[in-house]
Amino acid sequence: MGSMTNSPQSRRDEVSAALRASRELGPEYDEAVAASLVERIDDTIAERVRHHLAAQRAAAEPTRTGTPSNTVRFVLSLVCLGVSIPITAIAAAVGGPGALPMVWIGLILFYVVSVVGLRR
Repeated sequence: MGSMTNSPQSRRDEVSAALRASRELGPEYDEAVAASLVERIDDTIAERVRHHLAAQRAAAEPTRTGTPSNTVRFVLSLVCLGVSIPITAIAAAVGGPGALPMVWIGLILFYVVSVVGLRR
């Protein structure tokens, strides 16, 4: 079975050796030599595909170098709480009786949308 560590020169040497063997053995062994070369090529291609897929999987995995999601969510909840107190006071003083529930629905929607956005 071929290896990714094989250099292009060693692969060329293998092909050259197979061609020399084919010439020495004669035409009756051409099919066997060709089958052997095809098997080596298939193994090399399969190994390269596995290597390429593994590299793609490693690149696609999310990196965990940023701030953890729980910390961001906690800070966001503190900010929402801090903003909700003055907005509630303003809505109660300036708005009518329907202003207070609308403010709180808006704050809750803002928090939910923000948390859902963090999960992406």
